[in-house]
Amino acid sequence: MACSTGVLKVFALFWDIVYAIFGLIVIGLGVHVVYKFEHFNTAAFVIIGLGIVVVLAALFGSLGAARESSNISKTFVFLLVVLIVLEVLVVGFLWIFQTSLLINVDKTFDQLWNDQPVPIKPGNQSQIASLERWLDCCGNVGPKDYMLPPNSCYNSQSDKLNLEGCRQKFLDFVASRWTTFNFVSLVLVAVEIICALLAYVLANSIVNRWRRSKYYQK
Repeated sequence: MACSTGVLKVFALFWDIVYAIFGLIVIGLGVHVVYKFEHFNTAAFVIIGLGIVVVLAALFGSLGAARESSNISKTFVFLLVVLIVLEVLVVGFLWIFQTSLLINVDKTFDQLWNDQPVPIKPGNQSQIASLERWLDCCGNVGPKDYMLPPNSCYNSQSDKLNLEGCRQKFLDFVASRWTTFNFVSLVLVAVEIICALLAYVLANSIVNRWRRSKYYQK
């Protein structure tokens, strides 16, 4: 029993570390959104908050496994079950209402477009300019949206004018990342299920070992 508990402990610690790495990746994603798009700060802070919760939960689970504490491990299992339920609900909500959410993204693009300083100068530093440099696009539907396309409309490597508009490229980018986000969320849930199962089995193994040492002393 002691040997099996030790093996379970190693596996639990390994998957808790994997879980913590996922949390750090989620935090990095949120920070990236903060720096790229200030109009999506609310979503970014939610993502960062989720990442912090994941990292703290992983550390808590690692503590339970390292100390071989059945109480901490069982509490960790409870926390993971709550997170799993919440994440499945959120992913399901995003999947069902994807079209409505993309419409809101389209409205956000309108806001970004209208918030540009007028007249638009060649060295435009607005959020739209950041999108133009990032997605290699120009204007709302194309360069014709400007009397004189700003520097951000030109490809940084070839210096050629980008002919595609930013609105559709931005929506396509968000839609593709939306699918990726849902997939990553499901992988995160799978990792949480593995961590929960290992923590639960480890907690029972610790309790059983304690009972054997108490009632079957040599």
